[in-house]
Amino acid sequence: MTSIPQVADDGSLEARLARSDGLHPPRPLSRAERERFLSEAHVVVLSVDAGPGRPPASVPLWYAYQPGGDVVVNTSVSSRKAGLVRAAGAVTLTVQHATPPYRYVVVEGQVVEVVHPSPLNVRRAIARRYLSAEGADAAVDRYDPDDQVLFFIRPRRWHSADFSGRPSGPTHDSGVRHGQ
Repeated sequence: MTSIPQVADDGSLEARLARSDGLHPPRPLSRAERERFLSEAHVVVLSVDAGPGRPPASVPLWYAYQPGGDVVVNTSVSSRKAGLVRAAGAVTLTVQHATPPYRYVVVEGQVVEVVHPSPLNVRRAIARRYLSAEGADAAVDRYDPDDQVLFFIRPRRWHSADFSGRPSGPTHDSGVRHGQ
């Protein structure tokens, strides 16, 4: 059984937070923190405009990212998602840490390059972020190589939050807008 910290129940934010599994008020991640977080092997949820009268289409994907670079996603060129990404030319990407300490990074980005068919080495490198080399190669080999497309997405706007209570690092963004 988990014990709850003894805090005066005065209704204050501090008292409520003390009863909430150590959840702290969110702070934005610094540029280095959010780029490091995005470079970890999370599953990204890609959201893209689905057309008039429809909500954005959202789908979880594996991806690759190196700090300062573009986010790279691979998908089937014949998928609805690929057609929507090509048509819109812009997407929103969301990654999160879904257990305490909660954190998330949201990237609004432009599609700056499309490569079809996707090179085998890039598809394998993406899959190997999530699976063993053998498992990744087997997963990649299941798909028709001519039906695979890479999208390179350049981050334009970042939104992030860290609920850990750790102090914030430097947040200078060199002209990239950062919000919560």
